[in-house]
Amino acid sequence: MSTTKNKREQKKQLGQFLTPPDVAAKILEKVNIDANSVVLEPSFGNGSFIYAYIDKLVERGVDIDNWSKRHLYGCELDKKMFNEFKDAWKYGDLPDNFFLGDFFRYKMPSFSRQKYFASIQGYFDLVIGNPPFGGTIDAEIQDELDSIFGLRNGQKIKKETYAFFIVKCLDLLKDGGKLVFICSDTLLSINTMSGLRRYLMDTCEIVIDRLPGEFDETKQPMVVLTLTKGGRGLVVFGEKKDVDIVNKTANSSWMINHECAKYFTGDVLGNYMVATSGMTIGKNEYFLRKLQNDNIIEPYKIEIVPRKITLKRELEKARLGKIGETKIAKIKQMEKDGLTENAVVVEKLSTPLKIKYPCADYAPYNKATNQIIYSPVAWVIYWRNDGAAVYAYKKSGPWYLHGVGGKPFFKKEGLTWQLISSKLNVRYLPAGYILDSGAPCAFLRDGVPQEELYFIMGWCLTKSCNTILKTVINHTRNIQSKDFERLPYPVWVSPKNKQTVIKNVKRMIDKAIKGKIYTYQSKEIQDLETYFSCADEDATQGRSSKQCSFNF
Repeated sequence: MSTTKNKREQKKQLGQFLTPPDVAAKILEKVNIDANSVVLEPSFGNGSFIYAYIDKLVERGVDIDNWSKRHLYGCELDKKMFNEFKDAWKYGDLPDNFFLGDFFRYKMPSFSRQKYFASIQGYFDLVIGNPPFGGTIDAEIQDELDSIFGLRNGQKIKKETYAFFIVKCLDLLKDGGKLVFICSDTLLSINTMSGLRRYLMDTCEIVIDRLPGEFDETKQPMVVLTLTKGGRGLVVFGEKKDVDIVNKTANSSWMINHECAKYFTGDVLGNYMVATSGMTIGKNEYFLRKLQNDNIIEPYKIEIVPRKITLKRELEKARLGKIGETKIAKIKQMEKDGLTENAVVVEKLSTPLKIKYPCADYAPYNKATNQIIYSPVAWVIYWRNDGAAVYAYKKSGPWYLHGVGGKPFFKKEGLTWQLISSKLNVRYLPAGYILDSGAPCAFLRDGVPQEELYFIMGWCLTKSCNTILKTVINHTRNIQSKDFERLPYPVWVSPKNKQTVIKNVKRMIDKAIKGKIYTYQSKEIQDLETYFSCADEDATQGRSSKQCSFNF
């Protein structure tokens, strides 16, 4: 977990978005309220779900004081929220069943994987609530928790608070027990949650409903997740999903439907192109310059100097401030021997330099833009001696992530798009660019003809492709590099239409380089849809060129 994440404001640190009482009450209207059930709320906040559940029992005349001592359990990390809940409790003394502390430490006999699985057993009939989303897992135990919750049924579970909450709560449920959680809608399609989706399909009956209400504290779309442990089946927003069809997608997307399932029976773009993210510099101010009328305004003098290696500095840069004993001994020896590393010194100039671009000390930098087809150079990066200062700053800076994303593809010809966008705003990337993390790119695999670059670019500009991307692959605003690779390759397009697409895309690129600006309303872009009209099932296997309308 990054140092930055561990220092966030408390609310974000906890992943805390309090459930409005009316939302909790509406969700519980669909839950079997049984006085014999043993109930857990693992992150109860100020008690919206618990009090909504109790209200239902009070209507039936249940003695809450006695019932809660034997049937109601809760956990809350935030002391302020815990005290608010306690102050509002009006059913005698608050039972000892309520735990102030980290749910990941709750009922944990040990953080040993072996001891955990030897001791854990289903106890609860019902788990309800709103687990933290995007919270910070305690640095002291996150690696141990990853070893316990991070792999289930051979599936990798993302180290994320709501994912680990779901897995642990399932362990605590009896067979046939239910979990009802408010959950981020990222669960539905993003690839990092594909392992969790597959695990849940293997072990539970799953129902996804829309949230009955809104949160004032977040704009993140939320859903209601209901799991029945030991059951089977998947229903999303009232539509029963065929698990076999879900598994046709590389990301096991719960957003797929029968209409688009046929597109996932053949090749994908990843068979033809490899996609990658770019580089995070660490401090853009030092190295990036926006062109001003083909001029670079350089405010700094940048030098590389030797700096002695010290254990103190290496610990400051290390993940969670931890370094293995073997490496510590090695660093101590390097420090004793007076060994050095390259460090960057940045000095502000009294008068900035005005440099005409192009200049050998600067390379074009691929910052994100919503332009399609092509965008002229707008940003450059200080790249003297093939980026030596940037690489040195990455390696010796105050962080543990020293890798340079996309480095093998620097300066290669390819395609690129915005990371955060509602559409795949794809554009041609000429050779020569250094890659930015905010604009993923894709490059032809070895041996793939160059014409495929233009054909695939044409496909990515169509409404059909974008519908598949935002319906099945990743319905959020993120468009990751691997999302691109998972898109179906249009094998149904006839050879004649394919050549027409290639010719038209090349022509558009040439015109865009000369200054023409294209939008999705441009006739040339809209005409592409004609050549990529979806094919029938035979055509997706390359046996026909018969076309049909694309209808989502």
